Amino acid sequence: MANRGKQGDDPTTTPAAPLVFVHIPKAAGTALKELIAQIYRGRPMLLFAPGDGRLERFRTLPASSRASVAVLGGHEPFGLQDAFEGTGAEPAVITVLREPVARVVSLYRYIFAESAHFAHARFVAERPTIGEVLGAQDLPPFDNHQVRYLAGRETLGKPFGSLGMADLERAKRNLEHGCRAFGLQHRMTETLGLFRDALHWPPESMPVRNAARTQIETPPVTDADRAAIAEVNRLDADLLAFAEALFDQRYNARSES
Repeated sequence: MANRGKQGDDPTTTPAAPLVFVHIPKAAGTALKELIAQIYRGRPMLLFAPGDGRLERFRTLPASSRASVAVLGGHEPFGLQDAFEGTGAEPAVITVLREPVARVVSLYRYIFAESAHFAHARFVAERPTIGEVLGAQDLPPFDNHQVRYLAGRETLGKPFGSLGMADLERAKRNLEHGCRAFGLQHRMTETLGLFRDALHWPPESMPVRNAARTQIETPPVTDADRAAIAEVNRLDADLLAFAEALFDQRYNARSES
């Protein structure tokens, strides 16, 4: 069942559950998780962080315990919904995409700012430019990471530069047919409208977040850097173009109904 509310709840007004949020890094996910926490307040949720072990423990729980969780979300690729296998639930999968160059620039600056990131010490010590990061080809999150996330676990783990059209097509299929709804970071007002319709969410507003974390000055991002990012992330650009067309189709259908 797609909507596991309390007994007697009206499934047309109760927020869809279990909700599975595939949080692509640096794509509006933190603010969206705050909104989800507001909407599902009072219901069991697991919004996990990478490496904290909570998702792995969740997967080992009995089906009855997993079925009671209304929200599962974090930095985990498409396929996270299989954590509800055996529960009888039909998870509603959602995600948000971002323009690829902006996402990579945001990730680059985030690594300088976030001491918990595994590459932070290296970035602060070596101060690589984006061109040098891309040239090193050792950080897959800079290489079509949105295709990686939406194509699934096998694609997520592929080496830098090894993705192909089959991965892109798998990501498109999962986005179109495997997600109950998806959003675009640069169109969040419309995104929330689609989420409200597809997930029976109340008219909550997206929290406003201040992205500033540190006073560390990062190397400048040049036009040449942005061009290099675009060249490396062509599959993500193709995925975004596909997503924008599908988003328009669904939004226009909503407006006409």
